[in-house]
Amino acid sequence: MNKIILYALLFMGCSNTVADSFRCGRTLVKEGDSSNMLIKKCGKPVRTFSSKEKVTDHGRQSRVSVSNWVYDRKGKRDMVVSVHSGTVVKIEVD
Repeated sequence: MNKIILYALLFMGCSNTVADSFRCGRTLVKEGDSSNMLIKKCGKPVRTFSSKEKVTDHGRQSRVSVSNWVYDRKGKRDMVVSVHSGTVVKIEVD
């Protein structure tokens, strides 16, 4: 029982939770989708910002500049979708 409480507290304390997909209306956005598909499924983001992220491409990890697209999910925490070279590389809850 104590482990369950501990895991729940740890989970609630996370500021950014990584996800591999999220739902926009009735469609699912996942890593690997194109930025065009992201816009088609979710529309334009409410804001964007740039950052450096670790990405894996063909088994090689590198640190690259990505464009982060923020989507407001009414009543839920925002989703931040990282896009590099026209492809969704990371999805996380803000």
